[in-house]
Amino acid sequence: MEVNQNMEKTSLHQLKQQYAGQWLAFLVSEETPSGDLLGLMIAHNHDRRELHRELRDKKVYRAYVTFAGPVVKPGYTVIM
Repeated sequence: MEVNQNMEKTSLHQLKQQYAGQWLAFLVSEETPSGDLLGLMIAHNHDRRELHRELRDKKVYRAYVTFAGPVVKPGYTVIM
């Protein structure tokens, strides 16, 4: 996938707030001293499978895919 270098970098933290409850595909370009990731959002979708299908269609082979929300639904507990 060809990336437009003129696109403005965005904080992953801001994107997670903006697209809460969705799956995000993010191209990391740098990390700030505080640990925040900056880069470009490639795609977002409520359905993880649809997001991966879109990435395959766009021929994206390297992207950071993450969920913008809690990993465990409220009311549930995970024991590891």
